[in-house]
Amino acid sequence: MTRTAPPRSQGGPTILAALRESIISGALAPGVLLRQTELAEEFGTSRIPVREALNSLQAEGLVQIEPNRGAYVTTLSADELREIFDLRVLLEADALRHAVPLHSERSLRRVEAVQHELDAETAPAEWVRLDRAFHDALYEPGGRPRTLQMIASLRDAVQRFYLARLGPESRRPGWNEEHNNLIAQVRAGDADAACATLAAHLRHTEEIALAAL
Repeated sequence: MTRTAPPRSQGGPTILAALRESIISGALAPGVLLRQTELAEEFGTSRIPVREALNSLQAEGLVQIEPNRGAYVTTLSADELREIFDLRVLLEADALRHAVPLHSERSLRRVEAVQHELDAETAPAEWVRLDRAFHDALYEPGGRPRTLQMIASLRDAVQRFYLARLGPESRRPGWNEEHNNLIAQVRAGDADAACATLAAHLRHTEEIALAAL
């Protein structure tokens, strides 16, 4: 496993967060075997919190545990990836539709501030972090925490498949324009137009992820 070793003596939740981040970022590639003994040594702990973290990651769909074989970073088929994006379109459009009438000038300025950072960002990993922050700020006024939690889980499952392909030439012209269109449509209170723009935006991301499989 090619990942910078974290500080030793970390507890279960910290192990879970570190492994989740390594999988989502692509540092742990799909199909990589996660050996409990090695992870316990790396984190400076027993195998019990490692096992608990792997079980949690399996529940999130990021790890697959096979009897007598061990735990592997989950791989996705094209059909599975398409299903995840179908769910993202449904859930994120619903979150946005509930948020549009509840946005204020203050909340919209927060969305615009994140987009301003995105416009100038060139590092793919940081761009993805800011993109996530943009969508979180866009949906947050709707007050639907369970929906947002499901959206985050679905995004975690596919982010690693498009992260490496997010160079400036692949996303800046179209994606940032779509973001700015979303801001304008939300500011105008046009939920139908905003949801249509969001759906197209997510489908463009799906195309990049499919190409990376």
